[in-house]
Amino acid sequence: MITDPTALFDQVAAATHQARKALRKAAHEWGAQLDTGPLPPWLRDRCADLLAALAARRVRCCAHLAPAPRVAHAALWRPGLLLCSACVGLLAADPVEDATCDRCRRHVRRILPGTVALGPILLAYGLCQPCAAETDPA
Repeated sequence: MITDPTALFDQVAAATHQARKALRKAAHEWGAQLDTGPLPPWLRDRCADLLAALAARRVRCCAHLAPAPRVAHAALWRPGLLLCSACVGLLAADPVEDATCDRCRRHVRRILPGTVALGPILLAYGLCQPCAAETDPA
């Protein structure tokens, strides 16, 4: 059965709204500011990598992600994996990766978390202090 394009568009819009709502809620809970400006080039490139992998069907998805659009989660430290909200815990980084900057790959004591919404996909990443300061558009 083929989904009507209008219905599919509505489903994508609803899932995107839910993803952004989750991002706003997380920012509020963490006392963080949401940046609505353009993405830094390095992050834009990683987002493009994820979308290209999705288009090429090189991404493993949890069994809960059905063909209908819904909020999904990915992480730069776990490329090629897309999970539903119930399975998001499987994206947890191992101790070494948890101390590695997703931009420069340096091992540091403190990683600053970030998330970007790509439509209905929430893509998580972590940066060291120098990379966060360098890429912060403010």
